[in-house]
Amino acid sequence: MSTAYQAVPTDKTAPPSERIRAVGKKMGLWNHGFDFPRSCNQLFHDIDFNGKNMLEIGCGKGILCLWAALHGANEVVGLEPLAEGAYDSSECHRDFESMARQLGLPQAKILPLTVQQYTGVENHFDIVLSMASINHLDEKACVKLQDSPDAVRTYQEIFRGIARTMKAGGKLIIVDAARHNFFGDLGVRNPMTPNIEWFKHQQPEYWVELLQQSGFGNPRIRWASGRVLRYAGLRTLPKSVAYFGQSVFHLELTRIR
Repeated sequence: MSTAYQAVPTDKTAPPSERIRAVGKKMGLWNHGFDFPRSCNQLFHDIDFNGKNMLEIGCGKGILCLWAALHGANEVVGLEPLAEGAYDSSECHRDFESMARQLGLPQAKILPLTVQQYTGVENHFDIVLSMASINHLDEKACVKLQDSPDAVRTYQEIFRGIARTMKAGGKLIIVDAARHNFFGDLGVRNPMTPNIEWFKHQQPEYWVELLQQSGFGNPRIRWASGRVLRYAGLRTLPKSVAYFGQSVFHLELTRIR
């Protein structure tokens, strides 16, 4: 590895996307990392992080937390429980701490907690992000949501807890696979996302219904394009097209009470 390349992460004059790309490549998170800024711009296309506080639920290695901090967030908290079956478990925390240190981002941290265990300050966060984690908040309840009032109450209580951590007017961003997909509805594996268990997911409209009963409003649903189309500058898809692809939705709501 060249000296010039090693200098990139600590060069605070470099663009944030290049700083985090270089650190991620150095740590073996990706071969090149050029899609990461495109993915973040797709996710946060109109979000201004300057002076804001962000919470990410199920943050993995915390890459998106670091992106927010690099773009001016005042405080960023990622939740990634140290539990059997959790994404990389303790390795996530070690990698995050290393990256945050290299990037000089003391305002970003990861806590080994679920959102149910987190007891942060109320009315604090401007942005809350759930990236591919909403069905894991209580997976057993998620599967039963359409048939069990108890499961519905479980998720409503979780959502009310999230709302309490947010400022009025704060944004909740949820990205996940929808329940219905062409391949899943046929009972075959989707070649683009072969490991998705579609029955463990819900349609975004269903999440909107529950969230509107739990302190959120002004829903906006978009259907996200994948890597190839991002390179072509296309960030969103019609719902009918997404159904034949990966069925990934981007749902944004506002805390209204």
